[in-house]
Amino acid sequence: MSEERDKLVFVPQVGFRLAHGGLQSENVVVERGRETLTAGITSDRDGTDVRITIGGVPVELDFRQSRPAPAPLRLTDDRGRVLEERISRFLMQSTYYRLMEGPTQFQRYATFDRLGPDVRSAELEMSGDAGEWRVNIPLAPVTREGPRGLPTDTSAVVDDIELGITLVARTATLTAIELYVFDRRRPETMPIDQAPRWLEGVSTFQHTRGLGQDLLMLRDNTGAHHLERPHPVQDQARRGRRREVALFEGLPAAATSASFEVPYVAIRERSDELKVPVPGETEITMSGCRARVTTSRVTRSTDSTDARPSPIDGLNGPCTRVVIVPLDDETERQLVMAGIMESNDRGMTISRSHAEAPVIEIPDPSGDSPFITLKMPLIRVPGPWRLEFALPVTTRT
Repeated sequence: MSEERDKLVFVPQVGFRLAHGGLQSENVVVERGRETLTAGITSDRDGTDVRITIGGVPVELDFRQSRPAPAPLRLTDDRGRVLEERISRFLMQSTYYRLMEGPTQFQRYATFDRLGPDVRSAELEMSGDAGEWRVNIPLAPVTREGPRGLPTDTSAVVDDIELGITLVARTATLTAIELYVFDRRRPETMPIDQAPRWLEGVSTFQHTRGLGQDLLMLRDNTGAHHLERPHPVQDQARRGRRREVALFEGLPAAATSASFEVPYVAIRERSDELKVPVPGETEITMSGCRARVTTSRVTRSTDSTDARPSPIDGLNGPCTRVVIVPLDDETERQLVMAGIMESNDRGMTISRSHAEAPVIEIPDPSGDSPFITLKMPLIRVPGPWRLEFALPVTTRT
């Protein structure tokens, strides 16, 4: 019975989830004076996620500001069992925050052990900065259908970055491969604001692969090569890890094993701030990587036209355009992008076509800012990570 409860199936646009044993709640809303608390629970393969927001809190914050707000939680199921809180996979765990021009809100995300499949409600207690709250949350079982994910255990390590495959689902028309990437230099107990570097992308400079040069390749034992379908499935994982599902076409029925190769990953690293002139061409070094930064002024961003203005208002007016190109194509680690301090309260856009360097554009309301400030370089770390694994038997769709 436990094997059936732990059976994982691939759900399109979601990832691998429990076929049986998952639980989900509707949002529970509690009003108290001017404050409104909204809470929800999801329990699945990775544990139990609790989401809490409170509107109407009497806290003043500046535009786009946040601050920590300690708020201990206790979660008890309807059998009286108290669940243990885990290290959260969420970056923002307990904060007051203010977005755009709206009012201040409280937000609390937490992860607990998985709830038993027999649970039908849980009591949530919260104390601390946001006040004393006790809420009973009804839960309903979730049943999911899809091709079964069979476990595999293969991994490779390059530059202390571990990349592995955990699950494979296969039908006549689809092959779904769950992979994870983990930086061994960042323990799971280390929050991102203390990490010297963190993961940004697997075979891409941004969060998802969608261009031809980024797509992964799979080779099966019949000698056939298979190019990844665009738009992999992003998924949540434990803190410090990145997890996603790469999708391929259905493989030949005769294929019993395959080789999966990831050419590079992209990581962010902390560094000193660096000013570069606008306009101009400047040679820089960040995190030991040399590159040329070209800056120029444009009347509006490429995201903006008269017919379709950008949703970021500043991009509809004067902007600074930034392009970073590595100086040496032969070096292993390459600087491909960097954060820009001036974009923090103005927004930005990033575009990329084919094999060209990413183009960054940020609003420049004055139209004559003399410099920009670079920080947190994005570094391309080469592999390859080569993973060999057995293929499950093809199942029907």
